[in-house]
Amino acid sequence: MENKKRELISIIIPFYNQDVYFDSCVESALSQTYTNTEIIIVNDGSDKVFEDKLKKLQSKYPDKIKLLTQENKGVGAARNLGIENSKGEYIAFLDSDDYWLPNKLEHQMTILKKNKINFIHNSYLIVNDENRFIGKFISNTLSYKELIRSCDIGLSTVLVKSDLIKKHLFSTISTKEDFVCWLSIVKEINSLYGDQKEVMIYRDKKNSLSSSIKVKFINAFKVYYKYENFNIIFSLIYTLNLSINWIFKTYKIIFKNPDQINFKYLSNINNLKFEESYILSALNMASLSNINLFYLHSAKFIFWIDGYCAKFIVKMFNKVPGRKLIQDLKLTEDVKKIYLCGNNSKLQINFLKNKFNSEIDFIEVPFFKELNEINKFKVTVDDRSLVIINISTPKQEILALNILNNNKNKKIFLLCLGGGISMVTGEEKIVPEILEKINLEWLWRLRSNTWFRLKRLVNTSIIFLFKIIFGYFDKTNFKNID
Repeated sequence: MENKKRELISIIIPFYNQDVYFDSCVESALSQTYTNTEIIIVNDGSDKVFEDKLKKLQSKYPDKIKLLTQENKGVGAARNLGIENSKGEYIAFLDSDDYWLPNKLEHQMTILKKNKINFIHNSYLIVNDENRFIGKFISNTLSYKELIRSCDIGLSTVLVKSDLIKKHLFSTISTKEDFVCWLSIVKEINSLYGDQKEVMIYRDKKNSLSSSIKVKFINAFKVYYKYENFNIIFSLIYTLNLSINWIFKTYKIIFKNPDQINFKYLSNINNLKFEESYILSALNMASLSNINLFYLHSAKFIFWIDGYCAKFIVKMFNKVPGRKLIQDLKLTEDVKKIYLCGNNSKLQINFLKNKFNSEIDFIEVPFFKELNEINKFKVTVDDRSLVIINISTPKQEILALNILNNNKNKKIFLLCLGGGISMVTGEEKIVPEILEKINLEWLWRLRSNTWFRLKRLVNTSIIFLFKIIFGYFDKTNFKNID
């Protein structure tokens, strides 16, 4: 399709006091390959600080973003206000904590035109508050009979013809408002087309879980009793059936639907090159137990083998301690600048300065209590830079991803060394060779910060064993790139 022939798509984003994820949400809408769009953000009575943030954002993109404000009435009313003020021939919905893949709209418009339909929903990937990959939902075309049993439509994947959605606005209940809308639409058009290409990352937030389940159960009953006019008995039966289907659906999302993801690893660190951006991280029990944090970013990671647990996963096992990696590391002319990022250490800075015969820029980071706090930390580094990170896993890997995301179109090489650099500089005593040979390094490290490290070790061990027992790593493939 040529630009001049492209129909306008209105993107409606309801907003209420969203802090952590909103920037990436809006960026995903602005970065669509289908560019003939208007973005309508509906402020649903947010606090003043967020209101000011939205006004600043709108002023930055005055020709693209329209800002509407209402007193707090809920997401259904917010979407309705956006629909009523939209100009597009098509309408897409995006919740403020979700994220579209770049060709979402382009792909869907192609399918709509090809199949001559006016409603489409798609498959999507699911992460939690910490950006840990949970699973994949696979969409299907749904009739009323199928939809009434299970609301299998991801709202932020929906693209619908404007004149259709304007006849079927959202209800004002606090949850399931979209279910009511889809049921109303399917009665008119008979089926809701489901395309299986994933186009969105959905964030499954677990705040107030028990009260949320209670509210969802009550609202599900309302869907059947109030909006579909079922009697009390049938409403209860369908509500219970909806809950049972949710259990089976969740199992499929986590264990059956995800595609196998390819990761890369090196068995010989001398083969490391400085050509395209990457994150180099240790493959050990800590990283393997947190592998779901890296699932969506697998192409950005290269691992080296640092722990015995990797023997269960990789074919070519050649263990290299982090301290040996930094000792043997040789840079090329492709690297123009070196940073140490994390905990301030004069010993480490001087070691790196002497080793590489180069000035070392230091980037100090605050203590991150929660993993999602790292996304708020913004840092800019020079092109063709080596960034060595010295905090613990998985915080250092998330920080590395954050640095890459904030320095796009640059070649950045990030080394997640954790405590390895502390040992090579003498800040932490080197593990005795006899313990290293029998893979008891963890026992040596318990000498300091014993209680903290023991808790972390037990927690990591349980998660790793759980993943092994339930075949989690069957969905991963580690490929040697030496």
